[in-house]
Amino acid sequence: MTDMNKEDILNKLKEYNLNRNKFIIIGSAALVLKDLKQTCHNIDIALSKEYNDYLLDSFNCTLEQTIDKHKVYFIDNIINFSTHYYGDYKGEIIDGYLVQTPQEVLDLKRKLNRDKDQNDVNIILKYLNNLNKNSLELAYLGDATYELYIRKYLVSKGNYKVKQLGEKAIKYVSAKAQSTFLDQMIEEHFLTEEELEIVKRARNHKVLSHPKNTSIIAYKKATGLEALIGFLEINNNQKRINEIMKYIVGD
Repeated sequence: MTDMNKEDILNKLKEYNLNRNKFIIIGSAALVLKDLKQTCHNIDIALSKEYNDYLLDSFNCTLEQTIDKHKVYFIDNIINFSTHYYGDYKGEIIDGYLVQTPQEVLDLKRKLNRDKDQNDVNIILKYLNNLNKNSLELAYLGDATYELYIRKYLVSKGNYKVKQLGEKAIKYVSAKAQSTFLDQMIEEHFLTEEELEIVKRARNHKVLSHPKNTSIIAYKKATGLEALIGFLEINNNQKRINEIMKYIVGD
């Protein structure tokens, strides 16, 4: 089996028709689903004893190894499953599946203490460090990323004079517009729980001053959206930035 990206993982889980209420995705596959890694070799899941027995009866499974008296099985060298670690992690929901959080993956990989996991450990530590960055720093970066995307989008739509481009950009880059977009995304549950936390943290940051033509509420919401874009940018998550920005421009 070649390395699998996020789409491959979701397709395989759908293909095997696994009951998503009976397992949690752990390890490197969790990082791929979180967009912290591009690919992984297989899909590691921890599952209940009941569901473990069901898979053994339903598929042609191969015993891979035994860890702490827990047998680890493979389905077609793709799905790697064991009762080990089941119930040990709270996880988070991604694309409808329960998945280890980055901190939980870090705890697991540190416990395993394998040389091959060091790259993943470094990826997670960088991610967690970025998560704890000052909200205004993230908003500063997000502001530039957001505006550049809008400028590229407007230029791609036709031959406008610079004055026209500026007028059209206001519909997207003003604090009032950004506040409205954020409200819509929250109302439609477009953002993940983690993304909402980043937004809330930035939104609740103490504001010393704000533009006179903008309400303090709209300004804080706009800062929250920019901080989220900045966080995604600093983690090189261009895919999610594109998803959010396409939502905003209506594409």
